[in-house]
Amino acid sequence: MDYKKLTVAAALMGASMIYAQDAEIATWAGFRKAATSFTFDDNAPNHVTHAAPAFDEYGYKATFNLVVNWNPDWSGFQKMADNGHEIASHSNTHGQNMSGEEASSKKSIENHITQKYGIVTVAYPNCNVPNVSALQQNYIAGRICGNGQEVMGKDGPSDWFRVPAHMTGSTGSFNNTNAFTGAMQQAIQKGGWVMFLTHGFSNAGNNGNANYSPTDLNAIKGALKWANQNDKDIWVAPMGFVAMYIKERKASKIEPQDGGAANTMTFELKHNIADNVSKYDYPLSIKVKTDWSNVEVTQDGAALESKVDGGYVYFDAVPNAGKIVVKNAAAAPESSSSSEPESSSSETSSSSAGCVNPFDPGCQTGVAAAIPNNFLISVYRSSDNYIVVGGAQGQSITVFNSLGHKLRSTRGLGAEQKVYTGAKGMYIVKVGGRTWKVKL
Repeated sequence: MDYKKLTVAAALMGASMIYAQDAEIATWAGFRKAATSFTFDDNAPNHVTHAAPAFDEYGYKATFNLVVNWNPDWSGFQKMADNGHEIASHSNTHGQNMSGEEASSKKSIENHITQKYGIVTVAYPNCNVPNVSALQQNYIAGRICGNGQEVMGKDGPSDWFRVPAHMTGSTGSFNNTNAFTGAMQQAIQKGGWVMFLTHGFSNAGNNGNANYSPTDLNAIKGALKWANQNDKDIWVAPMGFVAMYIKERKASKIEPQDGGAANTMTFELKHNIADNVSKYDYPLSIKVKTDWSNVEVTQDGAALESKVDGGYVYFDAVPNAGKIVVKNAAAAPESSSSSEPESSSSETSSSSAGCVNPFDPGCQTGVAAAIPNNFLISVYRSSDNYIVVGGAQGQSITVFNSLGHKLRSTRGLGAEQKVYTGAKGMYIVKVGGRTWKVKL
């Protein structure tokens, strides 16, 4: 069974009519069968120039572990973070053991890189585990090398500060596409999670200091192509995102709320594991049983992307982010944003007042004038062809097509949030007063 199932009851059409409703939290995002994470160590220049673009081609994201004193391309890695990749710690100096650098390396990276979830994971130099107490105070998970248990179960590793990974490249057997896909197939069969550890490449760009066990980039590209062809089964995501998802899923409950009307179901998704390291607010995939064919879903008044299939409505929601309302849209006014007040002050500025169409040459917030200092906000295409916005809590989000017609308006929840999917083409996403181009 690939989900966490909770049977709940919702009162519909009066107290005399009670129907059982099934609300399920997926074991893996999108109700896939397994997860995989690709991690890259030593901040090689070709991580920026070659690795990230290979993942972006499919809407996939990876984890990049930086050594502070090895002069990372901070601007390049910030752009990768803005595009949804995870930036993590690999120490200050890359000594034999990073003891004493657990907190300082995190702080140093945070001084250069801003991302929605912060610096929450670490990879140990030479795979030597440092001070565990310091790790627990600064991170949610730490990666080692292989330990014979690289294909983990659905609940992750037995020790979150000893997360195993397959070493790729010339020192082992993971230097061809078949090796990668074979490990992912094992994860699918087990319903688990598998992770890979890569340094530099044998055939692409400048490795910088990442010279250990170079990997054929084409092998990784082949693995990503295979994953894309099997996207319904395998979730490709950064280490930190998968770790948050597992911990949240294990701790969360989705419960019905009283007061539902005849054509609505109301739920709350909650957990109590937030701490000083993480709010644990990565979206969880949910499905709710329904007979309705046209459904609208909101959380705290913000519209969520959803789809109805096989008697269920599917959507992603953020724990502790407000009430989830599932509404029979066929019985409601035909408006996808009736519960979403249009923003005013956050949507415009002195230079953009009156700008409705971002393709208008006179619109200061149009494509040509997109503001580069978009820290904390990420906008990108996901592997399942959604436009995803992260870190835009409370801000208005509007999606336009290539002709400048408004397609969708909603409000940011702060976490990673699917906001639109549609036909192939270029779209403009306006978040507050800033704009991004996204190609589906």
